[in-house]
Amino acid sequence: METRLDKDGFESLYGNLSYQNKVIVKHLDSIGGLALLWKNSITLEVINYTVNHVLAVVTEEDGFKWFLTCFYGWPEAQQKEKSWRLLEYLKTFVEGPWLVVGDFNAFLHASEKKSKRPPHYSQVDAFRAALESCQLMDLGYKGYPFTWNNRRPGEANTKIRLDRAVANKDWIGKFQMSKVLHLSTHASDHLSILLQVQSFVPQRRERGFKFEESWLLKEDCEAKVKEAWNSELVVEQGLASTLKKIQVCGSKLMKWGSIRITPDKEAIKQIQKRLDRLNEEEMNFDSKAENLELNKEMDELLQKQEIYWAQRSRISWLQHGDKNTKFFHSKASQRRRRNHIRGIKNSQGQWVEELEEVVIVAFDYFETLFQAGACDKMEECLDAVPQMVTEI
Repeated sequence: METRLDKDGFESLYGNLSYQNKVIVKHLDSIGGLALLWKNSITLEVINYTVNHVLAVVTEEDGFKWFLTCFYGWPEAQQKEKSWRLLEYLKTFVEGPWLVVGDFNAFLHASEKKSKRPPHYSQVDAFRAALESCQLMDLGYKGYPFTWNNRRPGEANTKIRLDRAVANKDWIGKFQMSKVLHLSTHASDHLSILLQVQSFVPQRRERGFKFEESWLLKEDCEAKVKEAWNSELVVEQGLASTLKKIQVCGSKLMKWGSIRITPDKEAIKQIQKRLDRLNEEEMNFDSKAENLELNKEMDELLQKQEIYWAQRSRISWLQHGDKNTKFFHSKASQRRRRNHIRGIKNSQGQWVEELEEVVIVAFDYFETLFQAGACDKMEECLDAVPQMVTEI
């Protein structure tokens, strides 16, 4: 956390907190600094720190390790480049999942600043470029959109989202259900941000039919579609007949294509090893022919892999030829996080997160949505309807 207390003041406060371990970094030329606190139940090792960061590695109970950086960016406009150089330098210490959280003193989008003064887009672009260079993605938030307020009245008021949590795809892949909350405050010009770290617990469900674009790479795909389409005698007529054929065809294609969907990572590794071995040996006619054949197999597998992740990322503006699997994979991971329902409010305004309760709330909503409720003002409604039938 960023604190405005000096070291002595924080030490006195620390005695009242239920944290057994701490790292306090004090600014030399001002009051305040950074403080990282953790309990004995957390296995954390500090790697290095400055007045602008604390870098540590966290080890979970199952042995899984990830890197944590508590970050404070330079607030001065002419010093902001130092923040991004520091971030890129810290990346050299990281091997694997990485989370960065703190006050970056910068924002990513014009919508993250509310002020009479326009944003400096060069600073926005520099921050965005630094995150892209470090392969870090914003984790989003829930709550009030701005984390800092200069608390000046009228047109002099400025609100900005300066505080955030960002992470690389390895960290997001492990802790997909994590969420950032903006907490209200009355004593500071900054909101507190709370990061709830949660692993992804997949819910087993029957997978609906989806035609896989990678199936088109198989020579027998068209024949399988025709065979499945004409495999059963359909007694229905018209549109019902077409719907039935689609269902039957989809079911048979799922069985045929299930082993042809997921990219074969092991096969790619094995081919790469064989290619490396051939490249180390002296080239002859046999090895050249084998090299060409292996490269052909590798291209086919990589093409399948690109199409697989591109289809799941819903990124239509980037063509398959770019061969950017890491990009597609990260977009698919972000989409999976967005598609998951964490909780829902019931009709009484209460927040529920248990799966069974969420199902009940959703069912009750749609059950009553199209039902006619009691109307105690029917006469008023009828008065507004023109009388088209006269009395006989």
